[in-house]
Amino acid sequence: KMIINFKHLNEVKLKYFEHLRFTWFESIRGMLIMIALFIHGICPYIFYDMFSSYIKGASDRIKKLGV
Repeated sequence: KMIINFKHLNEVKLKYFEHLRFTWFESIRGMLIMIALFIHGICPYIFYDMFSSYIKGASDRIKKLGV
């Protein structure tokens, strides 16, 4: 698959700043999940279902965009 897709914004039906906002918020969420998973690896009884909840939520947020 190609890395560069100049039609991506049209395909996802978002304007530049809408896309930027969505991706930055998802990036921040992802960084927080990464920290939680790191802690979970050390203490498995902490944040035991956070990652699966994050994946479901991310999928729902993407579907909400209509992508």
